[in-house]
This record gives sequence, C-alpha cells and structure tokens, in this order.
Amino acid sequence: MAKKIEHVPADKFMTLDEIAAFVADALAAGAKGSDIPHGRLSFGGKLQRLDIAVADAAPAKNADATSQ
Repeated sequence: MAKKIEHVPADKFMTLDEIAAFVADALAAGAKGSDIPHGRLSFGGKLQRLDIAVADAAPAKNADATSQ
C-alpha cells in the first residue's frame, strides 16, 4: 500500500524552505529522485501544495515459509 506525503504552506504559498522540507520528507519515506510529485498552483502560478505517493517497501510476511 502506498503512503502519501503531503505538505501545505504555513501561510498562503510555499516557501523554498517548505519545499526543501517536503523533498527531505519524501526521500526519507522512500521516494526516488526520479519520482514526480503533484502540486497545486494558485491562479497567479504560486505553489500552494505538494504531494507524492510513495510505495510501501515493507517485505511480505512469511515469504520464506511459503517458499519451502
């Protein structure tokens, strides 16, 4: 199951610091540098939200038990 990493700005629009925090959180959650985030822009083109779906990398339980 994928998990969603989402950041919204503290004010009306996202700052570079908030974008950097989003990137750090996404990479820490398992996103790859080649993954493409989704964003929402204001009518004037300012960034209002970023999110990305990160695949769950947890191994399947009992994988060894079923292969024997």
